[in-house]
Amino acid sequence: MPPPSMALILTLADLYSRVPSKTVRGYFDDAGQGTLNEDSQIVQDVLMAAEGEFFSRALRSWPGGAENAQSSLVKMIENDPTLKMHLSWVACELASERRPEFTDAQGFGAHRAQYDRAIAYFENIAKGILRSRAESITGPGANTGSPSFPVDEVPGNFVFAPSKGSPFGHGGF
Repeated sequence: MPPPSMALILTLADLYSRVPSKTVRGYFDDAGQGTLNEDSQIVQDVLMAAEGEFFSRALRSWPGGAENAQSSLVKMIENDPTLKMHLSWVACELASERRPEFTDAQGFGAHRAQYDRAIAYFENIAKGILRSRAESITGPGANTGSPSFPVDEVPGNFVFAPSKGSPFGHGGF
C-alpha cells in the first residue's frame, strides 16, 4: 500500500487549538478506540480537503503558475495566523460532518458558522478585497485592483470596430 498523501500545512495540532482534543478524536475515531493517528488517511484526507478549499480559490488569482503560486500560498499561510486559523476551522467542520452524531438536521457539522466565515475570507483574499499580512513576504496576488502598465506600454485609446452603418466605428462620445 502506498504511503498516504499528506497535508502541506495543517496538522491535528491546528484542530486541537480550536476544538478540545477529545472532540477532535470523536470526529475521526470510527472504531471507537479513543486514539487518533496523524498519519491516518482519513485524517490526512480531511486536512487536505480543508487546504483545497483555500487553494482552489487562491490559485486561480495568484501569479507565477500553479507550482510557484502554491509554494507562495503555503509560505503565506505559514506566516499569517489568521489564514491558518480559518483553515483549521474548515478542517474542523469537514471532520465533524463525517459523523452523524456531530451534524444537524441539514447535515451541517458543528462548526458551520466558522466554516462560512472562513470561505468568505478565502474568497476575499483571492479577489484582492482583503490582504494577507504575509503578502509582505510572499508578494501580492494578481487581483490587486486595476492593471498597471509600464510607461512605454500604456494602452492607447480604444478603437471601435467599423461597420456598414458606421464606417468609422460606433461610439464617438
